[in-house]
Amino acid sequence: MASSPSVSKPLNVIIFGATGGTGLELCRQASEAGHTVTAYVRSPEKLTIKHPNVSCVKGTLEDAAAVEEAVKDKDAVLVALGSNTVLTRDTVCSAGTRVILNAMKNTGVRRIVVCSSFGVGPENRKLLPWIMRVVIYNPLIDKDEQEADIQKSDTDWIIVRPVGLVDQPARGNIHVEPSGSLPVPCHKISRADVAAFMLGQLEDRTYVHKTPTLCWSA
Repeated sequence: MASSPSVSKPLNVIIFGATGGTGLELCRQASEAGHTVTAYVRSPEKLTIKHPNVSCVKGTLEDAAAVEEAVKDKDAVLVALGSNTVLTRDTVCSAGTRVILNAMKNTGVRRIVVCSSFGVGPENRKLLPWIMRVVIYNPLIDKDEQEADIQKSDTDWIIVRPVGLVDQPARGNIHVEPSGSLPVPCHKISRADVAAFMLGQLEDRTYVHKTPTLCWSA
């Protein structure tokens, strides 16, 4: 099991996509680190993290007023949204993030840390095997649009691009590649390690307005 990241002070954070694999790790680690966590979810029954620091708000990303109310007074926003299907065009990441960004603008919240994916960004398709470009074509387009909107926003954004995600314990040996390409022969990283890295960016400015790629060190 991943160890929770140490923090300089407890923060009040909201997590979108909290019932997915990475989102659940964010909830668990953030709450154990002492943060106050709001999980904004469509299906509360899927939020399996039970901790006194975690509160659940049921809502949809289509409900702009509810999203804005949930974002209000938060120190930071964590986004771990994922597409529901690879077969058809899905806009859950792009459309949902636009609502979140607008809520941040209206409430004055500046820090947003987003889990995207390796190969996102038209210039980065060449980093993926051709078969992957075909299989996940629709999710990549959705995340392309998500990232473009984030990068145009007036926020202190950080976009994290992990390689192949696996459900394994955190190792802690994270390789961070600012350029996107991977000089190390490893194309895996655990969701636990990604969550720990994202939580480490809540106050750190090292990767603000950057898109670090994450993988395990060789």
